[in-house]
Amino acid sequence: MPRPMKVKMFMDTKAGEVEKQINAWLDYLSSATIIKMETVVTAIAEKPNDGTYPCIVVTVWYEPPASN
Repeated sequence: MPRPMKVKMFMDTKAGEVEKQINAWLDYLSSATIIKMETVVTAIAEKPNDGTYPCIVVTVWYEPPASN
């Protein structure tokens, strides 16, 4: 039976912070098969009436390692 695919999202205003998040996650996983990665820059607001600011969003589709 195929392993289930999972999705993980990372988001921050600074590219270096997104990189740190992804590296920490990969260290935690130890092993995974990355199927697809997508990066977008979007405008977000903390609250409905706040102004927006750019944010980097990286989405990773992956298969976790097979459990024994």
